[in-house]
Amino acid sequence: MGASSGTVQNSVPIQSPTHRDDAAMNGAPTAAVPEPTHRDTTAMNGASGPMASSRRSKGKAKAPSAAPVTADATPARAAVPTADGERSLVRALGLKIQRIVIDAGHGGHDSGTLGADGIQEKDVVLDVALRLGALLHDRLGAEIIYTRSDDTFIPLETRTAIANKAQADLFISIHANSSPDASARGVETYYLNFTSDPTALDVAARENAVSDQSIHQLSDLVKKIALKDKIDESREFAADVEGSLYSGLQKGNDGLKNRGVKKAPFVVLIGANMPSILAEISFVTNPKDAVQLEQPEYRQRVAESLYKGVARYEGGLSGTKAPTERAAAGQ
Repeated sequence: MGASSGTVQNSVPIQSPTHRDDAAMNGAPTAAVPEPTHRDTTAMNGASGPMASSRRSKGKAKAPSAAPVTADATPARAAVPTADGERSLVRALGLKIQRIVIDAGHGGHDSGTLGADGIQEKDVVLDVALRLGALLHDRLGAEIIYTRSDDTFIPLETRTAIANKAQADLFISIHANSSPDASARGVETYYLNFTSDPTALDVAARENAVSDQSIHQLSDLVKKIALKDKIDESREFAADVEGSLYSGLQKGNDGLKNRGVKKAPFVVLIGANMPSILAEISFVTNPKDAVQLEQPEYRQRVAESLYKGVARYEGGLSGTKAPTERAAAGQ
């Protein structure tokens, strides 16, 4: 099965169990409460009626009729192996996606990168995050939780704490890239792991600048980064999102580059208990990218591309997906 029906929510408070739903204020959809389905239990409860009395008068039981065949029934499908041919524990256990946490990077006093013509990373990624959440909710029926749904600063460690408290199945952090080279363009997606690549470490250093971690926590952080099953699934998740992000944005976008899937030690991903990635959707320091990212239509295109990547990853797990959901996912 695909992701189960749910609601779009704002961030889960860490200090209080009380939940405040600001979905309507932020333009996020809310799920309608389904009407209870009706199932005829007359025969099971032994209620009287023409059929019951007719059976009693004949003095013998009538042979039960064959169970009706459901036309759209499909057999359960095992999860496919990861790209490297392995089955992680997530796939061996047949685990599904129900709840997704979407993290819009930066916020509040942390503007993120200041791009060409004054565009701010925090504004771009928040808008894209809300658009992505609406798509995942409407098309996959996933329950969506935002780490922030307005211009609020959320500490890096709190973002993953929100995801863990919500018992999320996926975590995706959305950012916009920067470079001292104004011609740098493209999209790239990260998962949590160690690396010696200086470029990836530079990106991590920039994104980790507001972390509150201290040196004495290094040993514990290293242990969390090294969790193999999380690494395997996060890498798979990142590959699906990166492929969809590039393919969805490249048409009519000369010069856009697929910068690939990369690994780096991002604080915002370290504490998450679920597969987690960080997507850099474009370079706000590139003048062409900055102009595009100012346009609502292009932000929607980015959100659609991210959605297809999430849907592709979800489709690789066990279960079945309705034909309408497959079509919406572009699969």
